[in-house]
Amino acid sequence: MTISDIPTADDFFTSGKELLDFSWDVVAKLLSDIDQAECYGVEPVEISDSYWSAAKRSLTTALSITQQGVEFILKGEIAEVSPFLLIADVPTKWPSPYKGNGISFSEFRTIDAQDLVRVIDTFAGEPLGTDFGKQFHRLREKRNSIMHSVDKRLTVDVSEVVESLLFMHKELFPTESWAAERLKFLESAPDTELGAYEYARNRVCWEMDLAIGLLQPAKVSKYFGIDKTQRRYKCPLCMREANTDAGFEHKLAVLRPKGPGSAQLYCPVCNALYTVVREDCDQKSCPGNVLSDDGECLTCGG
Repeated sequence: MTISDIPTADDFFTSGKELLDFSWDVVAKLLSDIDQAECYGVEPVEISDSYWSAAKRSLTTALSITQQGVEFILKGEIAEVSPFLLIADVPTKWPSPYKGNGISFSEFRTIDAQDLVRVIDTFAGEPLGTDFGKQFHRLREKRNSIMHSVDKRLTVDVSEVVESLLFMHKELFPTESWAAERLKFLESAPDTELGAYEYARNRVCWEMDLAIGLLQPAKVSKYFGIDKTQRRYKCPLCMREANTDAGFEHKLAVLRPKGPGSAQLYCPVCNALYTVVREDCDQKSCPGNVLSDDGECLTCGG
């Protein structure tokens, strides 16, 4: 008897990351919309409470989608060991192998979300740890409340969704940069067929700028690899790749190490280091002294 359609770890990882990106997309739109409030003649401070109150359903949905994405990724961790560890129930409840038509893996009931961490910690080479387990189960419980009730007391803050997503991604893919992953998604999104590709770099820099503004310095350091209190500069590659017709003001890159003689700039969007030139900008009004290798000022962009 052949079991067909057996999922791979990459199948789960891809689906999980797509859901994380979808969740981020919801939150990023909310943040960018209110960031542009003044363009509509509205003061953000004046409408903030009513704006986020109206966004409650979007935020709770984004949190639920984040949880679903994490579950897919955890299933991928298990599938790396063996996809058959995902099968639940005793053999008497499995699909019958005697019908002669073969069995699709999707016909098996898989293990419950509450058991995913335990299975990984039992069989995987490196356990996820107690901190991850606590955060995962807290997120799962909140997601269940969102999906299975209409509790009017339930609140979800935008920073909670952002931090939950960044925490989970960092724990599950510690060598990856979420900003770099988000850029990949934007560069392959359906609207790139409509010309949005040339704005992908602008958009991801804007989104990360807004996210950094929400987070405490320790969280910024953990998830973006930069010191929030440190002076930031424009990334030379982001400036070249972005559409600068209307300007490009996002400064996310920092000197590494910090210091007047440092000649390396780290960009969390590129997740890369760039060599810079330490010379004064030739614009009299600009105090910058960090230039790209072709002479662009990374403070004013001149």
